[in-house]
Amino acid sequence: MDVQLGNIIEKIRKEGVEEARQMAENIVREAKAKAEGILEEAGKRAARMEEEAGKRSEEFQKSGELAVRQAARDTVLQLKTQIQDLFDRVFKREMSGALNPETVQAMILRLVEQWGRDSAVEISVSDEDLASIEKLLFAGTRKELKKTLVLHGSPDIEHGFRIGLRGENVYYDFTDESIAQTLKQFLKPRLKEVLDRNNG
Repeated sequence: MDVQLGNIIEKIRKEGVEEARQMAENIVREAKAKAEGILEEAGKRAARMEEEAGKRSEEFQKSGELAVRQAARDTVLQLKTQIQDLFDRVFKREMSGALNPETVQAMILRLVEQWGRDSAVEISVSDEDLASIEKLLFAGTRKELKKTLVLHGSPDIEHGFRIGLRGENVYYDFTDESIAQTLKQFLKPRLKEVLDRNNG
C-alpha cells in the first residue's frame, strides 16, 4: 500500500512539475511575443515620428525660404516705388522751377502770336504768379493785349498756365503738373527698364 501511495504521489508530483514547466514555458513564450510586438510597434512609431519630423522640417524649410523670397520681393518693390516717387518729386520740382513768370510770359506771347492777336484768349495762372505775369504781359507796347486776353488766377495751378480760346471748352494745359506727366510717360519706361534690369 505504501508503494502504491508512493507511486501516486510521485506521479502527481511529476505531472504537477510538468504542468508547471509547461505553464512557465507558455508564460515566457507569451511574454516574448508581447515584448516583440511592443518592440515592433515602438519601432514603427519611432519610424513614423521620424518621417513626420522630416516632413515638418522640410515644410518649415520651404516655408522659411518662401518667406525670405517674399520679403526680398516686397523690399525690391518698395524700393522701386520709393525711387519712382523720388523721381516724380525731383522731376516736378525741376519743372516748377523752369516755369518761372518770365518763361510763362514768353510762352503765352508765342501762343498768342500763333493764334493771331485778334483771337479772344483766356489764360489761367497760379494765384501766386498772377501779378508778376500780368505786369510782364501788359507792359509797354503790349497793353493792347488786354482787349483780347483775359488773365486770371487759379488755386489749382502751382506753376505754368492753361490757355484756351474764350467761349470754348477746350484749353491747352502747360502747368508744371501736366508737362511733368507728359514727359514722364516718355521717361518712366526707361526708368522702369533700369530698375527691372537686375530683377527679372
